[in-house]
Amino acid sequence: MNHKSILNKFAMGLTIRGRIIALFFCSLWLACTACDDDDNATRVEEPVKNFSTEATSSMQSIWSTAPELSAKDTRTAAYATIQGWADACPAEAVYMKYRDASPALSAAIQNLYPVLQCYDLAFDRVLDALKAGMPADGKPRLWMLYNMGIVVQTSAGNYAIDIYHRRGAELAPYLDFYAMTHIHADHRCDALATAMSEAGKPVMSNFAITGVNNSEFMSTEGKDYKVGGFDIHSFITHHNSSPLSSLAITAFFVEGGGVSVLHSGDSNFIADEFESMRGRDVDFYVFRYAVNALTENNVLGNIVNPKVAVLAHILELGHKDVANSRWTLELGLDRASRLNSANVVMPFWGDALSL
Repeated sequence: MNHKSILNKFAMGLTIRGRIIALFFCSLWLACTACDDDDNATRVEEPVKNFSTEATSSMQSIWSTAPELSAKDTRTAAYATIQGWADACPAEAVYMKYRDASPALSAAIQNLYPVLQCYDLAFDRVLDALKAGMPADGKPRLWMLYNMGIVVQTSAGNYAIDIYHRRGAELAPYLDFYAMTHIHADHRCDALATAMSEAGKPVMSNFAITGVNNSEFMSTEGKDYKVGGFDIHSFITHHNSSPLSSLAITAFFVEGGGVSVLHSGDSNFIADEFESMRGRDVDFYVFRYAVNALTENNVLGNIVNPKVAVLAHILELGHKDVANSRWTLELGLDRASRLNSANVVMPFWGDALSL
């Protein structure tokens, strides 16, 4: 058994405080051993991920069931388990350090927290699907990656919106464009934006990103684009009570590849701001759990009537607690049940949606 395995088995029985202390010593240990081999030659040790049986089985349980509210009871046990793991993973003390850590240290942290293993397993599933290409039935698929990050896979190509994942840059070879609704960290992945820019692929945003050449696709006003087989309509909305001059949300409506998707990020659901969407055929509408209860219904069922209403921004581990918008799975299901749409779903990480 190697030194990481020994540490992992030891730390799993510790309290959160004990785990954090263990991680500190783990980081020192990794730093000392990263360049140590039989020949004393300089090398970088590959991170070792140890996915627990519990994390793997919980995610497989979720992926084998449907995210529709009518089938929510089939996920009850897995959701309860994952919620417990999430509650034991503090935002600043663990998740934020994990997100920004080196590959070796992040792997060590991940091995100690099953919810982070779920986070990584979901990314593997989405990435593997992109590598494999379209399924035999040829149906477009919308993948829920994490928080409000989606990847849409179609016969005309693939695109992503609001990716927020420490491994996001790995998606770049498989995407035709990447869009971000606003500047907040939990809706953007600068590493992915940089990788896309370096590959000469469009990056859409309403803010500048250092090192990213996206002048053609950056706008603080609504604008329409065409990328390959995709037609993209964007429009500006408010984020809570913040003035548009300091914090605006760019909503994106994408048509192409046999599917239409509207993503409104952290919009505050002011109906007038969605008027350009009135009468449009929307297959999937991805929106957040609103801070102001049920303001989603200002738009949903009023201006936008999607085939599938996709409630997102659930269990964002970078937010401290419910008071700071870390909405629990239970709260998400309750909110979904009160939304003004005939077909509401609340997908979890790694879920795939198709019509």
